Amino acid sequence: MPELTLPPPSPQALMREGAVLGVWRLGAALHGRNPIAGSQSGQWYRARHALAADRFCNVLVLPRCERSAGIMLRFGDQVSDLGALAHPVINVPTDSGITPEGQPYLIFDATEGQPIVRACSSLPLRARLQLVVELCEALRYAHQQGWLLGEIDPSLLWVGGSEAQLKLMGMGLLRMPDPADPFERGLSLASAPGFASPESIAGEPPSFASEVFGLGVLLCLLVDGRVPSEKDTDTLSAAASWPGLSALERFSLDALLRKAVAPNAARRYAGVEALAEDLRAWLAGEDHSALALTPMPITASSGAIAYESAVPAWPGPAGANRRSVWVGLALAAVAVLSAAAWQGRQFWPQFVAVVASPPTAAERTSGGRVAAAVARPKANDAAAANQSPAVLPTQAVSIELAEAVEAAPTQVNGRVLASNLPAKAEPARAPLRMRAQTAAPMTMPMPDAPASAAALSAQSDAGE
Repeated sequence: MPELTLPPPSPQALMREGAVLGVWRLGAALHGRNPIAGSQSGQWYRARHALAADRFCNVLVLPRCERSAGIMLRFGDQVSDLGALAHPVINVPTDSGITPEGQPYLIFDATEGQPIVRACSSLPLRARLQLVVELCEALRYAHQQGWLLGEIDPSLLWVGGSEAQLKLMGMGLLRMPDPADPFERGLSLASAPGFASPESIAGEPPSFASEVFGLGVLLCLLVDGRVPSEKDTDTLSAAASWPGLSALERFSLDALLRKAVAPNAARRYAGVEALAEDLRAWLAGEDHSALALTPMPITASSGAIAYESAVPAWPGPAGANRRSVWVGLALAAVAVLSAAAWQGRQFWPQFVAVVASPPTAAERTSGGRVAAAVARPKANDAAAANQSPAVLPTQAVSIELAEAVEAAPTQVNGRVLASNLPAKAEPARAPLRMRAQTAAPMTMPMPDAPASAAALSAQSDAGE
């Protein structure tokens, strides 16, 4: 079964001059017919008061649709508070009604000017950016009064007068939503196509971040002449349409615009005040915050870094898997080599010292030099454990090693020479200084040797 669709709404018919709207009499239509493509604000007229010929106003006639009904309900709820706003840039509606044809309308104080897109077509770039700075200052005042610009529509921004005075037709202003109230979503209807932030489209209530996004889109429209799409956010260079700018000025302006229209709300400006500050810095030729490297935003709930990544979830592409395997093997090899180096540092000095020491008779006959060197550290540990409690293990080993070195006979051309050292009959005492030329550690005992000078003399006589 084919899907049923309604035909597009027919263009809004212009009302005739002199039509009666309460105490007002309509004049000529302003700004032509449908001046902004995609605008949903309606048709503007100039009207004169029926009882005061010198009193004029601007009338906005809305189309008959659900959005217009929501606007009228919101105005009826906020009209008393809107009257308290007093700012030269903000122009809020003062009255409302219904035309004989059933179209709702709003009454504004008389204002001269053209929509900002049409008015900026003849203005230089710096004058356009200065208008956005003025709008940010007006919105700062509205924030202080508890209001937020929930709907961004360029047809509601007028520029007129000899000094290009900006006027915000404050139909899109609404009270700031209460974050403590779960049912308070803010009576926001819809911005012009392309000006609504991603979170607003997803159903989130209006916020400072969504307001910044709408102003960022307006900046791109004034700089480049078009509304950026989501695909062009990171690649489009809006400043490239101004060849008179230097490369540094274009790069700086593009960075500012990308930060203002970032899809992730945490990457945008915190508010219109920060946006205006960076615009002033660019106009003055100074650096701004969009050129600085900032850390990734952190979510308040879990503390995890919230970032936008183009890398797919695991398992990912085959090339990425191979790289991960090789990285894992490299790390494992480094760990094995590090462990081997540590073990060698602990064992190798003892091994070299034992091999360099004079061989015993059993080692000379059996040829088990290396095996004895490997097994001797364990035997040394067992011997050190049996030492007398009165003498520390390290002291006992030092005494034994020193006595063995001093008492060992010297061989010259295969003959054993008698030692001329005096006999040592006293018991073990403090460690003696080593005189051996080998680098044997203090924890390694020397090979078996005679324990006294008498034994050395007996061996020398037998050798002769």
